[in-house]
Amino acid sequence: MNQEAVQQSYRGVRCLSCRQPIPLPKIVIDRDSRLRGLSTERADEHCARVFSLRCRACDREKPYRASDIMDFDGEPRVRSSRSVFVGEARSLRARAANG
Repeated sequence: MNQEAVQQSYRGVRCLSCRQPIPLPKIVIDRDSRLRGLSTERADEHCARVFSLRCRACDREKPYRASDIMDFDGEPRVRSSRSVFVGEARSLRARAANG
């Protein structure tokens, strides 16, 4: 049996802090696709678009331009769970409120 490996890729930006790839959310991908299809008269407007993303590796949020978008090979990194931190913060607040 011969199985061909399917090369996966995704659109994203490189984190300005740790240089790890950040996958784009669907809303940014849709907007990027729509604006790329417009005439060259509006190309400057497309490059000037700015959006903020949070890195899944270092958890820092930075602003990125549409011109920073590129293609990455492989699968996007899975976001680490923040529920542990949320649970710790709630227990600290509860203890502070109770004395």
